[in-house]
Amino acid sequence: MTAPLLRSVGTLAAAAAVSSGLVLAWRRLAGGFTAADPGLAWMTLGAGMILLGITDAGRRAGGTLSSSLAARLGIVLAMAAVTLPPKAGDWVSVLALAVAAAAGVLPPPRTPGRLETRHRRRSAPTADDPGRRPGHATRGGTPSPATPHEPPPIAEPPQPVLASRVPAASQGRLQQRLERYESAEGMDCISGHVRLSIPAGGKATHAHVGFCPAFAATPAVEVSTDYDGVEAVVTAAEVLPWGVRIECRLSEPAEEPLEIPVDLVAQLSR
Repeated sequence: MTAPLLRSVGTLAAAAAVSSGLVLAWRRLAGGFTAADPGLAWMTLGAGMILLGITDAGRRAGGTLSSSLAARLGIVLAMAAVTLPPKAGDWVSVLALAVAAAAGVLPPPRTPGRLETRHRRRSAPTADDPGRRPGHATRGGTPSPATPHEPPPIAEPPQPVLASRVPAASQGRLQQRLERYESAEGMDCISGHVRLSIPAGGKATHAHVGFCPAFAATPAVEVSTDYDGVEAVVTAAEVLPWGVRIECRLSEPAEEPLEIPVDLVAQLSR
């Protein structure tokens, strides 16, 4: 079963669990039935655990945390509706309620998702209209023609300096490194590396990388990362001839301090 299908089925199971719990709670409050017998209590618990297992499987495939929490809430509501208050000596129903409460307080599984990166590339403005990017719509609604020439391919940056080549006295935590060079195609290029720090509980961070000397015009910039373990988006949020603003946003708050390495390539035709 593919991950998207598991996520969809998990969401439906969570909706069924919380809907069943709400309906049973409403029926109990409206006087539709009194405390159920032990057999019905265990039937309700079994159905809820099946729905919870499906929801957690969808969570492991990348589903949302809210689905797992909703399924747990539905189980607790349903069991409370059919077992409270327990009859005298009905330890079977009490045990079923305890199992449901334990399942409700257990933390949902974590997603093993891989860091997702997005690349944003900005080309230099054209000479006849520096404020308009190729392919943008004009004021009348008709899109302007795109640049007839394809941008040159991104040149391979030179190999980074290995840590073993750095003198021992200068070794430490590398935060940022940039290299300026001219590619074989005659393009003005900068390649570099920057580390973005996110504190525990944070969801976003940013860094500014300056170009010195500045480019003659706005360069094309690509950012990427090979960091694994969290779901995040890394983008070149603002590109200018003299620098770039790099942003990183997490889908959920960080559980511990993170340092995300980002690779940067900026280039402009001479």
